[in-house]
Amino acid sequence: RHELFDLVFVADDVPSMGYKTYRIVPRENATQSKSELAVTRDTIENRFFKVTVDPQTGAISSLYDKQLSRELVDRKAPDKLNQFVAKWVQTTQREGPTCADVRIGQQGPVCASLVSRGSGPGCPQIVQEVVLYDGIKRIDLFNRVLKDSTPLLQIYFAFPFQVDDPKFRFEGSNSVIEPFKDQFPGSNTNYYAVQHWAGVSNEDVGITLSPVESHLLEFGGLWPCYCSQAHHGVTAPDFGQPFVKPEQVTNGHIYSFVLDSNFRTNFQPVQQSDILFRYSLTSHGGPAANSDNRDFAWSTHNPLTAVVVDGPRQGALDGQASLCRLDAPNVLLTTIKRAEDGQGVIVRLIETDGKPTTPTLSIPGLTIERAWRTSVVEQNQAELSPADHAVSVPIKAFGITTMRLQLRTQ
Repeated sequence: RHELFDLVFVADDVPSMGYKTYRIVPRENATQSKSELAVTRDTIENRFFKVTVDPQTGAISSLYDKQLSRELVDRKAPDKLNQFVAKWVQTTQREGPTCADVRIGQQGPVCASLVSRGSGPGCPQIVQEVVLYDGIKRIDLFNRVLKDSTPLLQIYFAFPFQVDDPKFRFEGSNSVIEPFKDQFPGSNTNYYAVQHWAGVSNEDVGITLSPVESHLLEFGGLWPCYCSQAHHGVTAPDFGQPFVKPEQVTNGHIYSFVLDSNFRTNFQPVQQSDILFRYSLTSHGGPAANSDNRDFAWSTHNPLTAVVVDGPRQGALDGQASLCRLDAPNVLLTTIKRAEDGQGVIVRLIETDGKPTTPTLSIPGLTIERAWRTSVVEQNQAELSPADHAVSVPIKAFGITTMRLQLRTQ
């Protein structure tokens, strides 16, 4: 039956803040699609990676980068990659999943996957899917957890990357932060609130991890949870230890802190639910630019939306176009909206690589009649000089710039 199938293809080079159209037509004879995807009962690989899944835990025991010719999983780590980890609050004892059943999931020329089913403390069902793509250097991980009402549990997913002498960076709120270096002395170093991506790298290898739902990450190990005295229910034996120091972070391990059933205030203490936690990761030789990490992670958080048009339609738009674009890869458009006072459109930009830049913003199809640089509360500060469909504005390193535009249609 047709509704049991999905049509999957790779949409290459879709313009930023834009669209690209594809025509789907039937053909009489099927053709054999070429693909480098290969999947067995416990391995899956493409031209970039070979992934081996451990049948006892459902986690990844090996992630081999074919381009870099190196293993990305720390085999000496206490946990495997993407492994479910439960930590009991009262004893700090850790437990992993049991009774995993690994099977082939999707199997096609564009993507393929392995699916494991298991259980763990407080979670009678854990379903994990590892997805690889034929022509894209990206691994998607889908972890679906059925959490019951068992209290006093902390739940994590482990990412023990094999990176010696690691350097960590992550995207914070309108910022890129290097732990320890870019924070006040005495502030929490046990875990961090990550926006779209976190990266670990040295001079030889780098890995970018993008968490979609769970944004508390711990770097270098699984550290004590510091939920404040006013908010936690039972005090754990490791509560009150000093925050992690730089000399303790000696490996490339990352732990994603997803659930904590030890609250006593306005949070539900047991958090029972059917919950999906998604992650995407990629690897590269050495550290990547902040803008490269950003582009990878923001694309996973903002997937393309497919719109089906049945039959030909009349219109003035081209087959593909960008509705709004920037010419500087280190500058990100975070806001485009109507001004609060109704006078024009507000655009907000942020620089992500630490480089002072003067980007040009283009809006094809609309004419920029006047433009101003404004404060964050949309007060005009300096008039700019637009040219038809474009305007340039200076922005400081890691700075935020806001503009007001008066637009008219052609």
